[in-house]
Amino acid sequence: MVLLRKAVDKINGIDIFDPNIDRVYEGYPVNGVDILNRVENNHFWFICRKARILTVVKKYISQKSSFLEMGAGTGNVSLEILKADYDVSVSDIYTNGLRYAKQYGIINCYQFDLFNPPFAEHFDSVGMFDVLEHLENDLLALQMVHSILHVHGKIILTVPAFQWLWSRADICGHKRRYTIKTLKDVVSKAGFTIHYARYFFAGILPLLLLRHFLHPAKETFNEQNELKDEFVINPILNRILLLLTRCENKLSPLLPNLPGGSIIMVAEKE
Repeated sequence: MVLLRKAVDKINGIDIFDPNIDRVYEGYPVNGVDILNRVENNHFWFICRKARILTVVKKYISQKSSFLEMGAGTGNVSLEILKADYDVSVSDIYTNGLRYAKQYGIINCYQFDLFNPPFAEHFDSVGMFDVLEHLENDLLALQMVHSILHVHGKIILTVPAFQWLWSRADICGHKRRYTIKTLKDVVSKAGFTIHYARYFFAGILPLLLLRHFLHPAKETFNEQNELKDEFVINPILNRILLLLTRCENKLSPLLPNLPGGSIIMVAEKE
């Protein structure tokens, strides 16, 4: 385990490695994590994504592994993994999101720039959940992840699927959407072997396509309003979609790899 550089500060239990980049990163608006904190425990999409991620983590990642979630936001996904008795750490460019993670009881919280990680061959597994699409150079980002993993370390990714589903929701920091093929290509180029790749949120694909037409991307937008609008949902519809997506999660092992709104992938460092 190698620490390449020491933290320059420790604030509220958070190790700060790159204080000057905090709050100015262009890949995701700083107020986004505060909005996430208000919605992610009730919104069907976040609830069922967490469940799908946890299922895959339990299948492919040993509980003895050291696990780092990069771009963790509030640490809400890592909290579920922590509850499953994994050794969990989180990192993000924004300290305001890591403060929520601290409140959840996650001990190891690191603020640093993903493209300048302070660790080398340090972790057994890394999670990046809807992070890669925010990064202009996704290949370099994956190469940085490769560098902080032990040999045979694993990465678990989720990303949005299909460029033809691009909508107003994507312009809050997204650079692209993926297919399994395009994601496999960039992950393989970064030095990983693919073990598992599957679409999910197949049941809401028609709604995502409808969103593409009803809420097309605009060249200009109000960052804060767009983020709030993205997560506004009728409570009855939210309950219906929660039931639908939970059923999909349970039936997934029996279903073919149907196109869906997201992709989950597991890959191993060569």
